[in-house]
Amino acid sequence: MRHKPVLLQEVLDALALKPGAVVMDGTLGGGGHAEAILEKIGPSGKLVGFDQDPDAIRRCRALFEKDPRIVLVHENFRNLDKVFMRLEVKAFDAVLLDIGISSEQLADGKRGFSFQGEGELDMRMNPEIGRKASDLLTQMSEVQLADLFYHYGEERRSRRFAKVIVETRRHHPLKTVEDLHQALEKALPSHLRFEKGKRPGWARRHPATKVFQALRIGVNDELEALKEGMSGAFKHLVPGGRLGVISFHSLEDRIVKQQFRAWDLEERGKLIFRKPLVAKRSEILNNPRSRSAKLRVIEKIS
Repeated sequence: MRHKPVLLQEVLDALALKPGAVVMDGTLGGGGHAEAILEKIGPSGKLVGFDQDPDAIRRCRALFEKDPRIVLVHENFRNLDKVFMRLEVKAFDAVLLDIGISSEQLADGKRGFSFQGEGELDMRMNPEIGRKASDLLTQMSEVQLADLFYHYGEERRSRRFAKVIVETRRHHPLKTVEDLHQALEKALPSHLRFEKGKRPGWARRHPATKVFQALRIGVNDELEALKEGMSGAFKHLVPGGRLGVISFHSLEDRIVKQQFRAWDLEERGKLIFRKPLVAKRSEILNNPRSRSAKLRVIEKIS
């Protein structure tokens, strides 16, 4: 399953891409946004594509192998400052950060990103570094787990879930998606339980969704990465260049909104629109994942 880029036309319009532009895509994923950006910037443009996931880099290397305009960088976009000198660009005319998990990552059951999978509880965007989700479930205290689920998943049952996880791991380590799924089910009243493998209806989220979100954010330090990534991207924009960020939940969007407003108040940047752009109904029907996407864009003044 190839990832469908969300808010594609909105991104292209809001970033005001022109032929010859130098652009950074901080989250290549399946390469959907990158393909469209390359079309807009033409034969004299340049695209620097970051992704911390080695699978994404491999996919994009195969997709763009004959295109000399693109440079692939296997790095988290938060590390832009550290690698900027070797990119051989003076500055960027536009930067896009799509802060979401890709369809390819969700579809790979071995990565442990989805409660629908069967694999190991890994959840690392870059499986070559860092602690796995199973490590967090083993090493964190009950209070720490409850805080993680509450603050990163906005899960109101955070204490109940943390308690049952700690009770379960005394007898059985939580190593797989199925292990965690079964533990969470124990903490739910019968009417909220879902049979494994069956998806909830349109209006209902699986009770495990927020816990998986919280673990993924914790494993990958996603909120701090977003803050550092936006700062580095804004720093390396030309005056008049634009930074666009697509977020998928309120924690991310709040960070983007606050930082953009700060730059606007400091007169270092200008908001392109006051409210975020969201997907049209036609896109949501074609790509349900887009229903939670929000795009905010700022133009650098100085």
